[in-house]
Amino acid sequence: MPTKVAVNSGQIVINDGSSFLVTNVDGSIDENQAQGFFVKDTRLLSDYEISINRTPLKLLASSNLTHHSALYEYTNAPLKTVNGDIPSGRIMLEIRRDVVDGLHEDIDITNHFTETVEFQLMLSPRSDFADIFQVKAKQLLTRGKKKTVWQDGVLKTDYRNDDFYRGVIVAPHCTSSTTRYANGYIFFDITLEPGKHWHTCVDFKVLVDENSVLEPTHTCHLPFQTAASQESDHFLDDTTQLKTSHSELEEFWKQGLIDLAALRIEVQSQGENFWMPAAGIPWFVAVFGRDTLISSLQTMAVFPNFAHGAVLKLAELQATEVDDWRDAQPGKILHEIRAGELAFRKEIPHTPYYGTIEATMLWIIALSESYRWTANLDLIRQCESSLGAALQWIDQYGDFDGDGYVEYLTRSESGLRNQGWKDSGDSMVYPDGTQVEPAI
Repeated sequence: MPTKVAVNSGQIVINDGSSFLVTNVDGSIDENQAQGFFVKDTRLLSDYEISINRTPLKLLASSNLTHHSALYEYTNAPLKTVNGDIPSGRIMLEIRRDVVDGLHEDIDITNHFTETVEFQLMLSPRSDFADIFQVKAKQLLTRGKKKTVWQDGVLKTDYRNDDFYRGVIVAPHCTSSTTRYANGYIFFDITLEPGKHWHTCVDFKVLVDENSVLEPTHTCHLPFQTAASQESDHFLDDTTQLKTSHSELEEFWKQGLIDLAALRIEVQSQGENFWMPAAGIPWFVAVFGRDTLISSLQTMAVFPNFAHGAVLKLAELQATEVDDWRDAQPGKILHEIRAGELAFRKEIPHTPYYGTIEATMLWIIALSESYRWTANLDLIRQCESSLGAALQWIDQYGDFDGDGYVEYLTRSESGLRNQGWKDSGDSMVYPDGTQVEPAI
């Protein structure tokens, strides 16, 4: 029997850089699932449903359009209204969502009924501001204080926990309907004659601090390009091209490049901007050591600039002191860095966390391979002191028992027990299934 393979079954994921949206296939967001709109490792939209007169919509189709946009098509279930019944399938509703720093939503409704219809379109956005680690683990704890204010047709929700702040603004616009807010719902009062069309936009603006707002692009179905998608075009132009009579292989190659472009995140190092591969969409859109370096090495023949950016950024974040909480020692290359509430409050060691055994050696290999492919001596000069520190780490801290092998042993109470590629707590076992005890 052939193996059944399902990819992201029942969910739609879109992203732009490190902002991403995970929904059910019907477009709703369930706060009890690993879903929502995330920016900088914080869930800004945790529960969301769009309905007509509190009646759920009937999904017809949904799909990604690009890596940063998705389309959902609906019709109505049978509706009872104060002005009469509306049979099923008479109202068509289309939602397009675009992640562009913030989140932009276009909602279009068409009346295919033979009579004028009146109803309320109802949006129920809620925000829990949960840290990405809590969402993934489904261990949601009530933290900080939230405040929601509806003023001048805009819904603003703030979250504070001592010095940590996040906020989201839900701002409908481009609509002729009366917009109201009550009891957790944004209402639009809609009257549509037969064959007529209705539209609104909804912006979800992100407050990463009280003076910094990430604004979504107002797309309104117009062709547009995000900064990341513009860079994607440049990326696709600059990558190694494959031409072959095997058309299927050529399409696989092109799709692989498109997927790789979506995986990139922008980083700064030494005053310059670079793109480097993240570890994975959606949950690992962050600076990683091992994952980023392996991706850079595997794509050296396709786009050597990945390795250039990764080597420089990871050198900048190289550990300079012993810090057992973060499993750091001088010269060590990081495992992962995060920007959410738990990291901000130092409840997790990802600021950055250095619990990886091979990232330091992979960094040396990536630096060497980058030079072999590009002959860029400036990169070697920029990384000379970091290279010396990395080599010193291998001898002094990596091989801490002096047997000629590098070993790992977490010293952090929140560190990883296993620090290789298979880093789950029970991944390293003897042939009889018993756990291997660190140091390993």
